Amino acid sequence: MDEFEKMMAEFDEWAVDAKEQIKESGRIDPVILDAFIKIIAELVSIKHEYADRLPQLRAAAAEKIVRVTYSKGGEAIHRGFYCPSPVQDLIIGGLKRGRLYKKKIPKLGEYSYEYGFDQDGKLLRVKLAHEFGFDEEYLIYVGDVEYGLQFNYSGSLKAVSRCTYENGKLMKYEQSHYELEQYSDLHYEEYRYQGDLLSEVDFFFNIMPQIGLYEEKRLRVEHDEDGNIIRLNSSEMIDGELKTTFVYHVKPPKK
Repeated sequence: MDEFEKMMAEFDEWAVDAKEQIKESGRIDPVILDAFIKIIAELVSIKHEYADRLPQLRAAAAEKIVRVTYSKGGEAIHRGFYCPSPVQDLIIGGLKRGRLYKKKIPKLGEYSYEYGFDQDGKLLRVKLAHEFGFDEEYLIYVGDVEYGLQFNYSGSLKAVSRCTYENGKLMKYEQSHYELEQYSDLHYEEYRYQGDLLSEVDFFFNIMPQIGLYEEKRLRVEHDEDGNIIRLNSSEMIDGELKTTFVYHVKPPKK
């Protein structure tokens, strides 16, 4: 047994004990956890379908891309400026979307992301620049569902995301990473609206079935008169009750 195998064996042994302790704590709803396990399995099946199709995805996107834009910053968040989540950068410390280059076409080394769009304005390709080359994400649209296939610089499919829309509104955002498939995780957000404005978000993170864990926040969204998000009231389950635990104040964009 090499060092890596030994480390993973020790982790598995720890995970059994951790899972039992988490279960006994009563913090985790097994119905919700089972639903997350099912979602991970669905996204893993997408990984299996596309893991060896990077050349085809590249060629298909290149044929349709008619416009390219660039952004700086946002490397720690999915897709940077075009992150699907409307709230992730607002409630997780240190996450920024970055900024778009509006006119200048930057040189390699000056930008973080390159985005490719088709003639209808649909995002088809995202390239994240770093010291080893590029990570690439290719987007596939099936009806009201958008799949994102994220490959690392060596060509391995490392994550799959799924965004579900209804009448043009984002209803669910799901993302699962697969550095080691048996330890796949999940990030899950679900949205509700009042009219055209986002009103509530169910925000689940650190979803790790191998230890039976997830964390959650229930967010109530407040807007200004222009429809910009200005406040997020966060609630969490504490001793079986949903209690407001934090208020996120958001600086509205400059007019």
